[in-house]
Amino acid sequence: MKNKSLQEQPIIQTPWLFPEEHEWVVRNLYNFGLIKISSKRDLPLKSGGKTDIYISLRDARNNPAAIKFIADLFSLPLRRLNPDRFVEIPDSVSCFAGPLAINTGIPYFTIREQAKDGRVSDAKRIGQPVWGENVCLIDDVITDGASKVIPYQECQRLGLNVQSLIVLVDRQQGWRKHLAKAEVNANMNVWAGMTLHDVRFQLIKMGLIKRCEEENERINPIIVALDGKSSWEEILPIVDPLRTTGCILKVNDFLFGDGIDHLLPKLSIYGRVMADLKSHDIPNTVANTCKRLKAYPPWAVTVHASGGEEMVKAATETLYDTDTKVLAITVLTSINEKTGEEIYSRRPLEQVIKLAEIAARAGAHGFVCSPEEVATLRELYPNKTLVTPGIRSAGVDADDQARLATPKAAIERGASNIVLGRQILGAPNPVAEMKRVLIEELGLTLV
Repeated sequence: MKNKSLQEQPIIQTPWLFPEEHEWVVRNLYNFGLIKISSKRDLPLKSGGKTDIYISLRDARNNPAAIKFIADLFSLPLRRLNPDRFVEIPDSVSCFAGPLAINTGIPYFTIREQAKDGRVSDAKRIGQPVWGENVCLIDDVITDGASKVIPYQECQRLGLNVQSLIVLVDRQQGWRKHLAKAEVNANMNVWAGMTLHDVRFQLIKMGLIKRCEEENERINPIIVALDGKSSWEEILPIVDPLRTTGCILKVNDFLFGDGIDHLLPKLSIYGRVMADLKSHDIPNTVANTCKRLKAYPPWAVTVHASGGEEMVKAATETLYDTDTKVLAITVLTSINEKTGEEIYSRRPLEQVIKLAEIAARAGAHGFVCSPEEVATLRELYPNKTLVTPGIRSAGVDADDQARLATPKAAIERGASNIVLGRQILGAPNPVAEMKRVLIEELGLTLV
């Protein structure tokens, strides 16, 4: 026994598979029939939810080549950690646990979730671990982490030091909170080969699954504001189910926190992205900012029209060879008439008209304005994209918006797209609320 203390074990944050290996792994999993997929996101989960991707390593029993492939994969992290023993969490792992032990020379034992009655030996485990051994738990995926608590607690009861939980795929469905609540997270490092997002990215790139039905993207005018979210794991459970609706995803503060280069390629898997940068600086700085978008061009980027014609032109000229729309922000929807007079010495409508004129000369593809001005801009600019924040269904709190309207009113006045944030994100079921607004208020039906 190595007898290395738990405190000396490395806390591993990076996945044990390199990004360059993702396509090879996903393609093999798919070819072996270990991944089930549905663009409609209607595959049932044990938790009662639905998903577009279901990974089942237990089905490797059907193919010895699949068992060898998985055992070879799991040998990589296991050899690196080199525990005294690994712990099999059946039944997903049992088909390749033996070959994995042969590959690595590391013994293992099994922990059942439910003990079997009438056994002479310990009915909850198979094998003979030794008090004080360093062990690693092995499982195929981790979701909310609930199924990992019992094996961890059983290892603790047996006097074992749990180094890590090794999984092939992290579904990023809140296991950190669940394990922390169960007082497991602080002592057990979860080490995944890749995330479900990584799997989805590869499947979409291979053309095996659709990001969304094109018709839904064509007819859905709703932009969901993801403002105020603090982490990718907080956003993912929202954008994943919303993906099928074809909505546009607007990011502002989270784009700054997670990084343009890091977030745009990830978020683009779940829908068109509105990079709400609200750029307002000298033309050279705005141009440099827009250059950062060209690797993964979003659906649109916002700049403040009040930055002037040359500044807006810096954005349009930088992005001229992409499909990205440059949307010029006119007057913020939080500004009322009194504040408009104070800032601009004009009422909001007058200022919106003036700023739109400046941005139009600079080649802006459209404008961001409140529902109160959208009819005027639609008359002046019939071919521009008009995005209206400040949208609330009847009876929903206005929050910090001063000039607002209902979804139906904004569309009837000429809005191309409407922004809904807290009303969607705060709903018990964001997808159901999205569909309710589309069907009941806008008369639109998704395919």
